[in-house]
Amino acid sequence: IIERIEKMKETIKIDGVQYIVQNVNTGISTIAFEVDDPNMGDVETLFRNTQAFEIGNENGEIYGSYPNVEFESLTIHADERITVAMHILNKIEVQIRELQAAQTEMKTAQTELKVTTAEHDEVIAAMMFGGEE
Repeated sequence: IIERIEKMKETIKIDGVQYIVQNVNTGISTIAFEVDDPNMGDVETLFRNTQAFEIGNENGEIYGSYPNVEFESLTIHADERITVAMHILNKIEVQIRELQAAQTEMKTAQTELKVTTAEHDEVIAAMMFGGEE
C-alpha cells in the first residue's frame, strides 16, 4: 500500500499577489518550490519577470523575504507537477544588476536628451532663419 503524503502548502507573494506553492526547499543560492495554484497563469513568464518575493505559511503569514532573486529553471514532471527554481543573488550579482539598471536608465536619458537637443536646434534655426513654410 502506497500512502499519499500530504504536502505542506505555503504561499509566495509576488508584487502583492499571493499564490499557493508547496515543497519549498532552500539551498545556499537557490530556492525551489512546486507550483500548486491554477490562478498563477503562465508560470514561466511570471517567474522570469520576478526579482523579489516573500514566502509564508498557508495562512499568509510571511516568514521569508527574498529581495534579490532571478529565474533559474522550470521543470515539468511526468505527473504534470511544475517545479520552479530561483537563484538567490549574492552581493556581487546584486551590484551587477544595479549597474545594469543604471546603464539602462542612462541610455534612456541620453536618447531623450538627443531628442530634446534636436528639437532645441530646430527652434533656434527657425528663430534665426525664419519659420517653416
